[in-house]
Amino acid sequence: MSETPKTCESAEDKRVGGSIRIAKKVLGFVWSNWLVLGFGLACVLGYFFPHVAARGGVIRSEYSILYGGIALIFFINGMQLGPEKLKEHAANWRLHIVVQGISLVLIPVIQLIIVRIVIAAGGVSSGNVDASILVGMVVVSCIPTTIASNVVMTRNAGGDEAAAIIEVVIGNVVGSFLAPWLIYGFLPSGGEFDSLRPAKADTLGPMYANVMQQLGLSVLVPLLVGQGLRWTVPKQVAWTLKTFYLAQFCSVLLMLVAWSTFSGAFQTGALTTLPKASVIFNVFLNIAEYILFTAICYWIASPPEILVRLVNGHIAESRLGSYLPEVVKRAMTIKKMPKELVVAVCFCGAAKTTSVGIPLAAAMWSQLDNFTISSIQVPVLLYTVEQVFVAQFFTIFFKWWLHRDEKGTSDAESNSSREQSHTTDGKANVHSDQGNRVESPVELIDASALGEKHAS
Repeated sequence: MSETPKTCESAEDKRVGGSIRIAKKVLGFVWSNWLVLGFGLACVLGYFFPHVAARGGVIRSEYSILYGGIALIFFINGMQLGPEKLKEHAANWRLHIVVQGISLVLIPVIQLIIVRIVIAAGGVSSGNVDASILVGMVVVSCIPTTIASNVVMTRNAGGDEAAAIIEVVIGNVVGSFLAPWLIYGFLPSGGEFDSLRPAKADTLGPMYANVMQQLGLSVLVPLLVGQGLRWTVPKQVAWTLKTFYLAQFCSVLLMLVAWSTFSGAFQTGALTTLPKASVIFNVFLNIAEYILFTAICYWIASPPEILVRLVNGHIAESRLGSYLPEVVKRAMTIKKMPKELVVAVCFCGAAKTTSVGIPLAAAMWSQLDNFTISSIQVPVLLYTVEQVFVAQFFTIFFKWWLHRDEKGTSDAESNSSREQSHTTDGKANVHSDQGNRVESPVELIDASALGEKHAS
C-alpha cells in the first residue's frame, strides 16, 4: 500500500516533465521564428485595423514608419558597417551590373513573357484575370529594389549588408528614373488595355521629387550620420549596439514596415472588390515569381563550375580572347561571387519597393478613377508583402548554406587532429612498449614451445 503514493508521484512527475519539455520546444520554435510570426501578427493587425498604419492613418505611417522607421534601420546599419566595406562595394561594377541588370532588365522581360502568355491563353478575354492586374504586374517588374527589408534580410542571413545598402541606393536612384520608361515600353496594347494607358511623362515630376526626398532623408542622411558616429566614437558605438541589441531592433522595425504595407493593401478595398480569381491568380503567381527570380539571382551570381569553365574556355580564355584588351577580357570572364555577396544579390535582385511602385502608379494613371488606380496598385502591394514572407524562409536557407562549408571544414579539421593525436599516441605507446616491455611467464612458455616446434 505504501508504494501507491510513490507510483502516483512518479506518474505526476513524468507528466510535469513532459509538459515542461513541450513548453520548451514551443518557446524554442517561437524564438527561432519570431520574425515570421511577427509578420503574421502584422498581417492580422493590418486586416482588422487598416486605418491605424495605412497612409494617412492614426499613426501617419507615411512619416512615422516610412521615414522614421526606415531612417532608424539605416542609422543602425551606418553604425555597424566599416566605411572601407562601403567603398569597396561602391567600386564593384560587376555587382552593380548583376543586381541592376536582373532587377531592371531581366525581370521585366520575363514578366512581359508571362503577361503575353496569360493574354494568349484567354485569361483576360474570359474574365478570369482582370486587365488591371496584368498592368500592375508590369509595374511591379519595372520598379527598383526595396529600401529596407532586403538589407535586414541580408544581415539576418549572414550576407554582406554593405553590398545590399549600395545596391539599394543605386537601384532606387537609377530605377526611379528608368521605371516609367520601362513601363511605357512593356505595357500591352489593344482591347481592354487601351483604356488603361498611362498619362504622359510630364506628370511624373512630383513622383520623382517624392522618391528622391525619401531616399535622401530615410537612407543617405541616417547612413552618413551612423558612419560619422562610428568614426568619432567607435567604442561608445560598439557598446550601444551590443547593450541595446540594435541589430535585432532592425528586425522589429522591419515588422512595422510590413504592418504599414499590409494596412495599405487592406485599406484600399481593391482586394475584396476585384474578382477573386484575379487576386488568387496574382497571389500564387507572385510566390512562384519571387522564388524563380531568387533562383535566377543565385545561378547568375554563383554559376555552376562546369558552366564557368565552358563559357570562359570559349570566350575569355580562347584564342580570340587573347587578342582582346585586358579590360574587355576581365568583363567577359565569368566568376563566382563570394557567398556573402551571393546572398546580397539574391535579396536585392528579386525584391521590389512600394516606395516607388505606389506613387508611380498613382502618378502615371492619375487621369483614371481611384478604384482603377487601386486595382493597378494591388499587384505591387501583394508582391511586396509576399516577398517579405518568402524571404524570411530564404534567410533560414542561406544561413544554413553559408555555414555548411564552415561546419564541414571544422569537422574535417577536428577529425584530422583527432586522427593525428591517435597516431601520435599509438606510436608513443609502441615505442614505450618496445623499450620497457617485460614478458610474462605465459608468453615465455609459449615462445619456448614455439621454438622447440620449429627446431623439431
